Amino acid sequence: MKKTLFVASALLIMILFSGVKANAQTKDEAGTAYNAVLELSKTDLPAAVIKMQDVIKMCATVGAEADDLKKKAGSLLPAWQYNIGNNLLKDKNNDGALVAYEKSLEFANTYSDGNIKEKSEGQLVKLYASKGSQLMKSDSMDKAIAYFDKALRLDPEYGKALYAKGMVYKKKGDNAKLIEYMEKAIASATKNNDTLLMKSAKNAIGTVFSKEGVDAFNKKLYTEAVTKLNNALTYGFKSKDLYYALASSNNVIKKFDEAIEAANAGMAMDEQTNEKLARYFCEIAKAYEGKKDIPNACANYKKSVYGPFAAFANDKIKNVLKCQ
Repeated sequence: MKKTLFVASALLIMILFSGVKANAQTKDEAGTAYNAVLELSKTDLPAAVIKMQDVIKMCATVGAEADDLKKKAGSLLPAWQYNIGNNLLKDKNNDGALVAYEKSLEFANTYSDGNIKEKSEGQLVKLYASKGSQLMKSDSMDKAIAYFDKALRLDPEYGKALYAKGMVYKKKGDNAKLIEYMEKAIASATKNNDTLLMKSAKNAIGTVFSKEGVDAFNKKLYTEAVTKLNNALTYGFKSKDLYYALASSNNVIKKFDEAIEAANAGMAMDEQTNEKLARYFCEIAKAYEGKKDIPNACANYKKSVYGPFAAFANDKIKNVLKCQ
């Protein structure tokens, strides 16, 4: 029965839209075509969307007397097209769904359907961000950014797109842009109470500051190193190497209490062996030496006489401080 009805509907539509009838001159002809398309929509929604647009053209040819029918036909298109997108999404055809939702958004704007406009934009934001992430994985960075920008034009506070765009800039080596978009992602996550996104974005920024801080330390730019490493800590990023570099840099710029605090924090994160802990004890000893606290300096130098620190520590113990 359904098959017969579909064939009949299709045949009727072919007749109505063929030859001279495509330029319908009466409202009745347009109305008959409209009803046929309604039947077609029950079995073939994509075809119905196309044919209903032809009905609208027929109504325009008829003129003012068909304006109500024209408006009625137009009001169906946004929801029909949106449902096409939903069906494609269910079939996991994301690219097809993306195109369908773009069309439903276009229809929604044309026919003033605020509900479908909002729904279409909501789906497109997610699909644009997903497409951008796929492109990022395939190293198509500029194309990925273009899709993230499409998502952000519809929703400037969409956290996942902000975070992902920041990660693109990480791959491109643009730390300033990475931090800019991660800050925006943190703001979005805070607003939406998205703790996972917030943690990831903060970690991304903290990683950048930590690397820059360690690089500055290795270049003997100790004041810059302290600033960068402390910035990393404000974003919750912690590592034993960060704390060691921070302790050593603080000692050089004579911030001895901060050096001791950093060394103790790094020690707590490292392996609890004499060889691994020696570097922290050495920095603690240097800090106490700087503070003129010789007993504590000696005690900590004695704990650092292991591995590459042994010669330096023994010299301090025997020749410089003359520890007992």
